[in-house]
Amino acid sequence: MTLIADPLEFAQRGERLQGSVELKALSRLADELVDREGSVKFEVFGVVVGDDHFLEVSIEAQPRVQCQRCLQSLALDLALQVRFLLVPPGEVIPDDELEEDSFDAIAAERNLDVLALIEDELLLALPISPRHEVCDTPQPRERDDSASPFAALASLRGAGKKS
Repeated sequence: MTLIADPLEFAQRGERLQGSVELKALSRLADELVDREGSVKFEVFGVVVGDDHFLEVSIEAQPRVQCQRCLQSLALDLALQVRFLLVPPGEVIPDDELEEDSFDAIAAERNLDVLALIEDELLLALPISPRHEVCDTPQPRERDDSASPFAALASLRGAGKKS
């Protein structure tokens, strides 16, 4: 678990945190993947703009999901840049901040779990219905009608007739 003890102080000092984590360690994300191989690289740094404190988060990952068209594995190439406005604990997020698209507002609670934040962003980045650009749909297997279980019944139906 990677924690930031005091996110506001982290941003005030312009601190930087970087690392990587295995996909299998992010259990909620791993449940959405075809396999749990690979890792996530991340970098978090604090920034102060005017009176506002921000966390800038960069995330890179190549998770594998299932193509909903051909049902084969599909590698996603995710490179995310996310900005979080840190709202001091106990303060209400102003309504105008909720309408802002360039950042998301989060409570600057002590011991902020960075990996949970990263996992949330990766889950939000997964497509609802992932598909290859071009792929073949699954084809039905070739059928051998002579091997049908009803073929024996058809021969019995004709055997009971009198000539």
